[in-house]
Amino acid sequence: MKRKINEFQERAWLKTEHGLRRLCGKPSPVKRLVAVLVACGVLAAANIYFTVNSIYSIGKRDAETELMKLQHIRQLKMENGELKMEDLQIKNNDEYECR
Repeated sequence: MKRKINEFQERAWLKTEHGLRRLCGKPSPVKRLVAVLVACGVLAAANIYFTVNSIYSIGKRDAETELMKLQHIRQLKMENGELKMEDLQIKNNDEYECR
């Protein structure tokens, strides 16, 4: 399997090299420099795009998680100025579930 992968890589490299030589002939130093700079520019732009997009996605997911946990403060029910213990306990119903 490893041998087949190596053969595939070698054939792909030779085809790419042959295609570039056929396209450019024997490239002058200026053509080579331009080709290298264009390739670096395209790859750098792709790298920046993927990095910024990943950071944005991470921040977006974290913000959604934090927003789900936020709830409004509810007023406690008091009778005669005293708190009841059942008012202080968290109840398992739909009113308290995160959405």
